[in-house]
Amino acid sequence: MVLPVRADLRVQAEMLTFVVISHLATKFAIGRWMSVENTVESSVYWSKSIHRDEDVVHRVMLTSRALSIAVALENETGLTLNGSALASIFNSDLRLDFGSPLTQKIYNRCLDYLLMVK
Repeated sequence: MVLPVRADLRVQAEMLTFVVISHLATKFAIGRWMSVENTVESSVYWSKSIHRDEDVVHRVMLTSRALSIAVALENETGLTLNGSALASIFNSDLRLDFGSPLTQKIYNRCLDYLLMVK
């Protein structure tokens, strides 16, 4: 049986997924992880794209966890987000496609992480 995820936890996992994907794409594109500033910018972009105004401090605290998740995913699976992988993650509106197996994998990892630290 699949248990429903609380809405606030789901939204947090979605934002964390977006930032983890941003980290992985940046690492592939330029060979290093996003800076703190870029991480914050990604979280701001995500909030604006879904028309949500989250508490900034909470959002920054949450997205600061994204790098460790991205590093773990890369180390454990060798995951790299090249152009074709990125195309499978986003839909035509440049939003995360949660129907994509890769997006689901990253989302589930983020959700598991959030459930573990709660």
